[in-house]
Amino acid sequence: MKGSGLPRIGTALQTSQFISIARMHHIRSRSKFRRLQQRAEAAPVLGLAKSGRPGILVVQGTKSAISAFLEALVAGLRYLDFHHIATRPLNADVNLMINLKSGLVEVNRVKDLVQALESIGLKEWFRTEMHMGKDFSSSHDSSALDKCR
Repeated sequence: MKGSGLPRIGTALQTSQFISIARMHHIRSRSKFRRLQQRAEAAPVLGLAKSGRPGILVVQGTKSAISAFLEALVAGLRYLDFHHIATRPLNADVNLMINLKSGLVEVNRVKDLVQALESIGLKEWFRTEMHMGKDFSSSHDSSALDKCR
């Protein structure tokens, strides 16, 4: 249907946004964080990276961009303790990082991740996927996550 103004099949899926959680043992090295940043910009995905122990990534992008980013992390950065926790569709009107086109913003506390996800209505999803029980309060530090999986 040439000229009908309808998107081609598959176009909507490519532009649909997803959000993903990944966890690794730690993100401590500045050079490794720079490489994470470069891979996020190249994918392109955007999101938050919790430094320290454990390292947690919450990224937003198309499904193919997220997949390329996660594959690049495993292959290029050689994380041995890397876990892709979950990926889910994101409502079209929701954006994790409004002022960012691609790349990562570093945060130092799990509380910061939880607050960002709460602002877009995904706090409970994050807590469930990360196995944070009802007793976990966003005021706890990241040491509570050391017992995850």
